[in-house]
Amino acid sequence: MTGKKWIFRKSSLLVCFAMNILFFFVCSCATTMKINPPVKQTDNIDFRLKGKLIYEGNKEYLPRVLIDEPATNPKIEFKYTYGVFYGKQDVPGVLALYNPLTIVGFPTGENTVTVIGRLDILRGEEVMKSYGSSCVLEKMRNLFSEANFTEMRKKALIAVRDNIDSQICSDKNNLEKLLTPE
Repeated sequence: MTGKKWIFRKSSLLVCFAMNILFFFVCSCATTMKINPPVKQTDNIDFRLKGKLIYEGNKEYLPRVLIDEPATNPKIEFKYTYGVFYGKQDVPGVLALYNPLTIVGFPTGENTVTVIGRLDILRGEEVMKSYGSSCVLEKMRNLFSEANFTEMRKKALIAVRDNIDSQICSDKNNLEKLLTPE
């Protein structure tokens, strides 16, 4: 093999190796989202539930199918609650300090946000129907990324809201029968 061909192959291999390492680091820092139960997402909500709304919090995270109109159906109440849980795992500082790959974006930890939401449809004290959803967001951190729990929390809350909306829309026929005045 001549010298020029050998150098060309060697540099091509190094470039290919560097691209693979870069791809690994870019992909390893991506956010992963797991939503339960898995339902087909509904973008167009053509169904609304009217009744008394029991909810304390930002209206942006409330399922969009719910409308607070107690006069329409005074015996029906919607109670929406959610919980948010945070987790953070860090690589020990000494390990990150002496790991030469840290400088090129090797993961130094992971942030986790878990949101669990529940919607109860009540007639008086009786729970007529319940819908629940959970979302887990995991994001690997590196030297160049920020640990932003606020953005992760918002994404998870909206994912739970949308999942409950989709569950209600797919259960539309049963709900209409269930919520008709007695």
